[in-house]
Amino acid sequence: MELNDEILLDASREDVWAALNDPEVLKACIPGCETLERVSDTEFTSLVVVKVGPIKARFAGKVTLSDIVAPVSYCLVGEGQGGVAGFAKSDITVELVAEEPAITLLRYGVKANIGGKIAQLGSRLIDSTARRMAEQFFAKFKEIVCPTAVAEDSSGAAGLAGSGVLLAAPSGLTSGDHLRVSIVELRQFASQGTRHDQGDRHARGAAGGATGGWLRRLLGRGHAPASAPGALKAQDGEHGAGPTASHKAAVITLNRPGRRNAVSLAMWRDLATLFADLGARTDIRAIVLTGAGGTFSAGADISEFAQVRATVAQGEEYERAVDACCDAIAATPKPTLAVIDGYCMGGACHLAMACDFRWTRSDARFGIPAARLSVVYGVRGVQRLLALVGLAATRHIMFSAAQFDAATAHRIGFVDGVDADPMAAALAYAGGLARNAPLTIAGTKTMLNGLTMDMGLLTAQVVDAVVNRAVASDDYRDARQAFVEKRAPVFTGK
Repeated sequence: MELNDEILLDASREDVWAALNDPEVLKACIPGCETLERVSDTEFTSLVVVKVGPIKARFAGKVTLSDIVAPVSYCLVGEGQGGVAGFAKSDITVELVAEEPAITLLRYGVKANIGGKIAQLGSRLIDSTARRMAEQFFAKFKEIVCPTAVAEDSSGAAGLAGSGVLLAAPSGLTSGDHLRVSIVELRQFASQGTRHDQGDRHARGAAGGATGGWLRRLLGRGHAPASAPGALKAQDGEHGAGPTASHKAAVITLNRPGRRNAVSLAMWRDLATLFADLGARTDIRAIVLTGAGGTFSAGADISEFAQVRATVAQGEEYERAVDACCDAIAATPKPTLAVIDGYCMGGACHLAMACDFRWTRSDARFGIPAARLSVVYGVRGVQRLLALVGLAATRHIMFSAAQFDAATAHRIGFVDGVDADPMAAALAYAGGLARNAPLTIAGTKTMLNGLTMDMGLLTAQVVDAVVNRAVASDDYRDARQAFVEKRAPVFTGK
């Protein structure tokens, strides 16, 4: 496995160099490292636990530093023996570039080689594990060297906590450090629907009314509230504002801020699994996709294309992984919402379009630069773009490869809302949706996906199944009774 990447650190080159030579820092950063002891200025002994698929082994060995040019570069070689599991060796080159006195660009290259029993698991699994371990190492290194910057990367979660929603780490759902998952409590109070009316006034003016713009266009009315959840609240009618019981949303964060959250092949695959797993959970009513560090995503990780998309066969496999990921997002029975900061480019647009709704800031930038890479965007992505913005806008976006701003994205229908705090706005809207019947939303999504993406799959049997499931549900019976009793129904998805 070979990996080349870089990460921007808010620290001086001297501080970064000192951390790279500190055994305590290295021990904390190496995934599974149990011991790391200095033998000399250039050599350490180590004990590292590695799990590749079903095989877990302890590798005892040494770490050696060579080709040292302080404080600019060195080579780190790690060698370990895992008994019957086999052996592992990694060569890591590190180069530090002082971008500014307190900002350092760390470039690194990784070559990993594994032999013995563990190698029989196949190169794909081994490469994915090695790549994930490298990303975990440098993500942890950034956390140690510049904790203030990492705290800012997590400002979206901090903002949620400050808004009064509850965050909790889920069990069994994380996918290495390149993806983070948080569970958020959605507050079911009427005030949530209008809390953002005083948001980004400039953005609303530029985008034609922010979230309310699409509602006005759909309803053909002269005026609507500035917040879609507020507009939905006005339709609650005689049933009132809905139950006060809380529901939960899952927030998935693309977490490679040093690479502007570029999506690797492993991430495409892991995202598909995450959305399927979260979509099956009865306690989750919505899923939000966002990015760390003030950017949604720069798109597919082009730096790995030489390894994973160099041939026609690899290209076909890569496109299947992308389509499987985006289809998994679209097929999720829960409402899905993309929250977009900064850049949303190329494959990241496909991720956003696969979601049901998109919220963004006024300074976000969008684009699909396939025409500048001699890449033909996949048919599934083009289908989704066409369904959102129409034929003329699709031609312009794809043929020109030009970037467009949030106001344009809202005007053409690519995004649903522009807000100073798009995460809070999206969660407020999700809170309004969470009051409604999950089976209705799931069934409607099945029909919409069939009508816009897979006409051949939307058979009479599929339609009958989703309609009949809702009619036979406890939710439908309770809703009928609630109408008679003039109360709000309580939906459970059953």
